[in-house]
Amino acid sequence: MPSANVVWNQGLQFVGTSETGHAVVTDAKKKEGGFEAGPSPIEMTLIGLGGCTGMDVVSILKKKRQLFDDLEIEVIAEKSAEPPNYLTRIEMVYRIWGEQISEDALKQSIELSKDKYCTVSNTLKGVAEITYRYEINPPRG
Repeated sequence: MPSANVVWNQGLQFVGTSETGHAVVTDAKKKEGGFEAGPSPIEMTLIGLGGCTGMDVVSILKKKRQLFDDLEIEVIAEKSAEPPNYLTRIEMVYRIWGEQISEDALKQSIELSKDKYCTVSNTLKGVAEITYRYEINPPRG
Protein backbone atom coordinates (compact mmCIF):
# COMPACT_ATOMS: atom_id res chain seq x y z
CA MET A 1 0.00 0.00 0.00
CA PRO A 2 1.52 3.39 -0.98
CA SER A 3 2.46 5.64 1.91
CA ALA A 4 4.25 8.88 2.72
CA ASN A 5 5.36 10.78 5.80
CA VAL A 6 4.94 14.57 5.76
CA VAL A 7 6.67 16.76 8.37
CA TRP A 8 6.23 20.49 8.92
CA ASN A 9 9.45 22.47 8.56
CA GLN A 10 8.59 26.18 8.90
CA GLY A 11 6.01 28.66 7.63
CA LEU A 12 3.89 26.63 5.21
CA GLN A 13 6.79 24.41 4.17
CA PHE A 14 6.65 20.63 4.57
CA VAL A 15 9.06 17.85 3.72
CA GLY A 16 7.42 14.72 2.43
CA THR A 17 9.21 11.40 2.32
CA SER A 18 7.93 8.55 0.19
CA GLU A 19 7.90 4.93 1.27
CA THR A 20 10.98 4.43 -0.92
CA GLY A 21 12.88 7.13 0.97
CA HIS A 22 12.73 9.99 -1.55
CA ALA A 23 12.14 13.43 -0.07
CA VAL A 24 10.46 16.46 -1.61
CA VAL A 25 9.69 19.92 -0.24
CA THR A 26 6.25 21.44 -0.71
CA ASP A 27 5.74 25.10 -0.02
CA ALA A 28 3.52 28.08 -0.76
CA LYS A 29 4.01 31.48 -2.36
CA LYS A 30 5.54 34.19 -0.19
CA LYS A 31 2.31 36.21 -0.26
CA GLU A 32 0.57 33.18 1.30
CA GLY A 33 3.14 32.77 4.07
CA GLY A 34 5.52 30.38 2.35
CA PHE A 35 9.12 30.61 1.19
CA GLU A 36 8.62 29.39 -2.41
CA ALA A 37 11.19 26.66 -1.70
CA GLY A 38 9.27 23.97 -3.57
CA PRO A 39 6.14 23.27 -5.56
CA SER A 40 2.75 23.75 -3.95
CA PRO A 41 0.67 20.67 -3.18
CA ILE A 42 -1.56 21.31 -6.22
CA GLU A 43 1.54 21.67 -8.41
CA MET A 44 2.75 18.33 -7.01
CA THR A 45 -0.57 16.80 -8.04
CA LEU A 46 -0.08 18.04 -11.61
CA ILE A 47 3.53 16.83 -11.65
CA GLY A 48 2.36 13.45 -10.35
CA LEU A 49 -0.28 13.26 -13.08
CA GLY A 50 2.27 14.11 -15.78
CA GLY A 51 4.78 11.59 -14.45
CA CYS A 52 2.17 8.86 -14.08
CA THR A 53 0.81 9.16 -17.60
CA GLY A 54 4.30 9.69 -19.00
CA MET A 55 5.50 6.38 -17.54
CA ASP A 56 2.49 4.61 -19.05
CA VAL A 57 2.88 6.19 -22.49
CA VAL A 58 6.61 5.43 -22.66
CA SER A 59 6.04 1.80 -21.59
CA ILE A 60 3.21 1.26 -24.07
CA LEU A 61 5.05 2.92 -26.96
CA LYS A 62 8.11 0.74 -26.29
CA LYS A 63 5.91 -2.38 -26.36
CA LYS A 64 4.54 -1.15 -29.68
CA ARG A 65 8.14 -0.73 -30.90
CA GLN A 66 7.69 2.97 -31.48
CA LEU A 67 11.05 4.75 -31.46
CA PHE A 68 11.12 8.33 -30.17
CA ASP A 69 13.77 10.78 -29.02
CA ASP A 70 11.89 12.76 -26.41
CA LEU A 71 8.52 13.12 -24.72
CA GLU A 72 7.20 16.12 -22.82
CA ILE A 73 3.83 16.51 -21.14
CA GLU A 74 2.48 19.94 -20.27
CA VAL A 75 -0.27 19.79 -17.66
CA ILE A 76 -2.55 22.85 -17.49
CA ALA A 77 -5.27 23.11 -14.85
CA GLU A 78 -8.20 25.31 -13.96
CA LYS A 79 -9.51 25.59 -10.40
CA SER A 80 -12.94 26.42 -9.03
CA ALA A 81 -13.50 30.06 -8.06
CA GLU A 82 -14.62 29.31 -4.50
CA PRO A 83 -12.77 27.47 -1.73
CA PRO A 84 -11.62 24.78 -1.58
CA ASN A 85 -10.56 25.78 -5.13
CA TYR A 86 -10.45 22.19 -6.40
CA LEU A 87 -9.32 21.30 -9.91
CA THR A 88 -12.19 21.51 -12.38
CA ARG A 89 -10.42 21.00 -15.69
CA ILE A 90 -7.03 19.59 -16.69
CA GLU A 91 -5.58 19.62 -20.18
CA MET A 92 -2.55 17.49 -20.96
CA VAL A 93 -0.45 18.34 -24.00
CA TYR A 94 1.79 15.46 -25.08
CA ARG A 95 4.71 16.52 -27.26
CA ILE A 96 6.79 13.76 -28.77
CA TRP A 97 9.83 13.90 -31.03
CA GLY A 98 11.04 11.20 -33.37
CA GLU A 99 10.87 9.63 -36.81
CA GLN A 100 7.96 7.55 -38.04
CA ILE A 101 5.91 7.74 -34.85
CA SER A 102 2.51 6.21 -35.49
CA GLU A 103 -0.26 8.64 -34.60
CA ASP A 104 -2.57 5.71 -33.87
CA ALA A 105 -0.02 4.11 -31.51
CA LEU A 106 0.49 7.40 -29.68
CA LYS A 107 -3.24 8.08 -29.36
CA GLN A 108 -3.93 4.53 -28.14
CA SER A 109 -1.08 4.80 -25.59
CA ILE A 110 -2.50 8.04 -24.21
CA GLU A 111 -6.04 6.62 -24.06
CA LEU A 112 -4.89 3.46 -22.26
CA SER A 113 -3.02 5.56 -19.72
CA LYS A 114 -5.95 7.91 -19.17
CA ASP A 115 -8.68 5.29 -18.98
CA LYS A 116 -6.95 2.20 -17.57
CA TYR A 117 -3.44 2.47 -16.17
CA CYS A 118 -2.69 5.89 -14.65
CA THR A 119 -3.65 5.80 -10.98
CA VAL A 120 -3.50 9.59 -10.67
CA SER A 121 -5.81 10.35 -13.61
CA ASN A 122 -8.24 7.70 -12.44
CA THR A 123 -8.18 9.19 -8.93
CA LEU A 124 -9.06 12.60 -10.38
CA LYS A 125 -11.82 11.16 -12.59
CA GLY A 126 -15.20 12.59 -11.66
CA VAL A 127 -13.55 15.56 -9.94
CA ALA A 128 -11.86 17.26 -12.88
CA GLU A 129 -12.53 17.01 -16.59
CA ILE A 130 -9.34 15.66 -18.15
CA THR A 131 -8.68 16.29 -21.83
CA TYR A 132 -5.60 15.85 -23.96
CA ARG A 133 -4.02 16.72 -27.26
CA TYR A 134 -0.73 15.71 -28.80
CA GLU A 135 1.93 17.00 -31.15
CA ILE A 136 4.22 14.73 -33.15
CA ASN A 137 7.45 16.51 -34.00
CA PRO A 138 10.46 15.58 -36.13
CA PRO A 139 13.62 14.47 -34.30
CA ARG A 140 15.38 17.18 -32.36
CA GLY A 141 18.74 18.07 -33.67
